[in-house]
Amino acid sequence: MALEWHPAVVATDLPSIYAFIARDDFAAAERVLDAVETTFELLTRQPECGVRYRTLNRKLAEVRMLPVIGFENYLVFYRVEGEAVRILYVLHGAQHSHRFFHREARA
Repeated sequence: MALEWHPAVVATDLPSIYAFIARDDFAAAERVLDAVETTFELLTRQPECGVRYRTLNRKLAEVRMLPVIGFENYLVFYRVEGEAVRILYVLHGAQHSHRFFHREARA
């Protein structure tokens, strides 16, 4: 499967995660981003491995969620679209994802 992502994933989500962790530990920030990349690669091979994100919002009905491998506090939200996996968000679990989805639905 091909991998696609919402532009905000690359422009906002991943840089924010990196910057937050790098304030204390650059090497740890690199490890997290490497794990995100590994998780993305897994999704291209096994796109159904994440669980469905439960919501009443019909626009988000097919969104799935998978923790980042080795860093389960970070979550990848994605949708399978034909022959592609489209990454919608990468967030820390402490962030209230439902508020993100209502404020800025990337679906």
